[in-house]
Amino acid sequence: MLTIKKINTLKPRVRVRKLGAIFHEAYLGVSFDESYLKECMELLLSQELLTEEDRKDIFLFSGKGREGWEDIYYRTLYILGEAPADWDRVTETGEKDWSQRKVFSHYLYLDHLRSPYNVGSIFRSAESFGVGKIFIAPGTADPLHPRSIRTSRNTVEGVEWEWRDISSIDEEIPVFALELGGKDLWDFEFPKKGICILGSEESGVSKEALERADGSLGRVSIRQYGAKGSINVASAASILMEHWIEREVRGSEGKRELW
Repeated sequence: MLTIKKINTLKPRVRVRKLGAIFHEAYLGVSFDESYLKECMELLLSQELLTEEDRKDIFLFSGKGREGWEDIYYRTLYILGEAPADWDRVTETGEKDWSQRKVFSHYLYLDHLRSPYNVGSIFRSAESFGVGKIFIAPGTADPLHPRSIRTSRNTVEGVEWEWRDISSIDEEIPVFALELGGKDLWDFEFPKKGICILGSEESGVSKEALERADGSLGRVSIRQYGAKGSINVASAASILMEHWIEREVRGSEGKRELW
């Protein structure tokens, strides 16, 4: 249990997150001294991140006792702009524990994706499916754009990424493109280490990037059955990442290894 003195040394956002987490733990049955919770409440109400409306609501929640503690927790998440997810793994200070990720040598290259929503959504899926790194082509929406961060549920903090032009990426790393006219997803032999290129929403993979892929592992496509003939790039990326990671974790006999 962190002391009030220790909580006061945390950064403002981390401090609010930890204080909210303490009330969540109390709601779940963790035993805290009443004076400790009172001090936590006083500290929380003094934080500059809170508006007057936040303070008023939290104060009202505190009057409900244990029944109001969970409301306090969710209010702190709202203040921080974070969606509540009880299944997230967190550190002692209430931050997401990115060290818990199992990371593979699976990399993505976002080739001129214009929508920050799509960029954020891809980061969120990449975090779940063990992607080791995301390369961002110049002209792609910034992962630090507020809409990207919000859509990613802050996973831009947990997945390594950097701005890179396709020509500057190590030619020793196998490359393939998710594009129409490629090998069927079910038949494609995914590499244990490689880069998948995801093209823009309007024009697909750029000529330079496609040439790089065609000179390496080629193209992979998702079989479709609708009249539209296309899938949102973030949705398509999720489908591909799931297939890639499933091939990785299956043994030689095709049985899924547990880890």
